[in-house]
Amino acid sequence: MASILVLFASHFGQTRAIANTIADELRGAGHEVDVVDARRSDVPPPEDYDIAVLGSRVELGHHASAIRSYVTMHREALRDMPTAFFSVSMAAAHAGASADPNGYMTSLFEDTGWRPELSAAFAGALRYRQYDWLTRFIMKQISRSAGHTTDTSRDHEFTDWKRVHAFGRRIAEMVMVREREHLVGHAASPIAARSTALHAPVTRFMTTGAR
Repeated sequence: MASILVLFASHFGQTRAIANTIADELRGAGHEVDVVDARRSDVPPPEDYDIAVLGSRVELGHHASAIRSYVTMHREALRDMPTAFFSVSMAAAHAGASADPNGYMTSLFEDTGWRPELSAAFAGALRYRQYDWLTRFIMKQISRSAGHTTDTSRDHEFTDWKRVHAFGRRIAEMVMVREREHLVGHAASPIAARSTALHAPVTRFMTTGAR
């Protein structure tokens, strides 16, 4: 069982919902998970956990400054542990969108010098009913130019929740690989080898980037 941090930056709640869904998958796999808003003043450091999962909405072409600042501040620790990242944007809502729409994740990774083992881009939502009049007007214009709905009488959700659940399971698989590698490392001594022999044979799994 691993201790996992799921740190998110959300504006109108969709990224928070995705973070909670990923956390539910990880808890279902038997892990302890803390879901934390990156805007809090007491955000815990990654060193307090075995795994760190970060997620951010994209707004005006950029991921949240709270997430960028966290990565910059804790870059060395994040490099030394298993990590994953998810990006939430309307760019990912287009049919046939690439694994990294508009290069948002690439830009973040290059700017911060951090590259997680797993990453995924998810479509967000247009929460017209939650926007103030100015934000609603701006989002309507952006949506029109991008080919998204401009019906402001209701909210519109584009997130593919099956992909979100699958991403959570892939993170759980990454944790399983690390735990098994840890057992193999301890098998170097005769005593550890006898202990390890009590467990099922070790199988290596490969993890790849988002598809």
